[in-house]
Amino acid sequence: MATLGPNDLKQRAIPTYWDGAELTRLRLADGMTYEQFITDVSVGLAAQNAALLADPLLRSMISLTDEPAIEYGVGATTGFQLATEYGRADAKRGATTGHMLAMDPYDREFGWTWMFLKDARSVQLDNDIRMGMKDVRDIWKQTLLQRFFKSTYTSVASGRSMPLADGGTADSAYVPIQMPDRSAAFTSSHTHLLRLDGITQANLETAVKHLWEHGHNAPYELLVAQADIGSWTNTTNVTGYVPAPDPLIRYGVQTDLANVSAETEGIVGAVETDYGACRLRMTARIPTAYWGVYKSYGALDPRNPLVIRYNPMFGIGAVLLAGDHIRQFPLEQAVMWMEFGANIADRTNGVIVENDTSGNYATPTIS
Repeated sequence: MATLGPNDLKQRAIPTYWDGAELTRLRLADGMTYEQFITDVSVGLAAQNAALLADPLLRSMISLTDEPAIEYGVGATTGFQLATEYGRADAKRGATTGHMLAMDPYDREFGWTWMFLKDARSVQLDNDIRMGMKDVRDIWKQTLLQRFFKSTYTSVASGRSMPLADGGTADSAYVPIQMPDRSAAFTSSHTHLLRLDGITQANLETAVKHLWEHGHNAPYELLVAQADIGSWTNTTNVTGYVPAPDPLIRYGVQTDLANVSAETEGIVGAVETDYGACRLRMTARIPTAYWGVYKSYGALDPRNPLVIRYNPMFGIGAVLLAGDHIRQFPLEQAVMWMEFGANIADRTNGVIVENDTSGNYATPTIS
């Protein structure tokens, strides 16, 4: 498990030979000492970093690693053959392939100058930190969803971090493991990047089948744009939709309700399909006309569709670093730093869809 932020912010933000008594002497304009403020920031930042892994949507999609690459099996022609008295069986082995895991650095400078800090009040610094914490949450969520809905590979030096199964564009040799009890033989042209016309039950069945035929069993997660939620809850088109129970409503005994919590942010019900039920989740970060389905195996399970590569030096989330020019105050030009990358872990565990009448799937802009 990753370290959730720094053990102590002063280990990261304060140079080794700073004097603790001097930190106590230095005070903000409203009387708070810098030692007190730094302690408050440390506690808040650790809590914020822990919250990144508590998000009910994102933790259902990810696992964590500090490894630079991933390896997995691919489809191959193997199996038993008729035995003969003097002949030896042909030796067979499982074929594997893999890809690199991207990781990028992110920083955010607060721009606190010496002249500002000498007269600063704690409420001003608190508000700046609060906005910094929001930016941590935003880049985390945006990066994860961008990778899930991205149709192309990401370059990692001379290697590649692959998308979901894309018909052999990123890796012409990739073939999913065969599942003859669920589907005809897969080939390198197999794709999970779909362009389907309309938000309908039939199109959802098409997408969910792409998960089921690879051995991913229900329940599934259906992630849609908030702008399109009216179409997803319209039972004329999506006949399998079942609403989540609302604690303010008394329901009749003949009313079907989804066995999901309406109080969990983003979950608005469930949709039944021939291959099992989907939890219906929405987010405004996805633009209209885009949606996706995936199988969640539980919070941070390595079988989930995404894997987050992080730098063990910093852990999951952000740390606050001292600026490179300090006259007097320990927070002059302070910088928040993050180092992580979102990558596809299982190229079969996810189907992304663009609702359009023609053309191929095009990567959306995630907010």
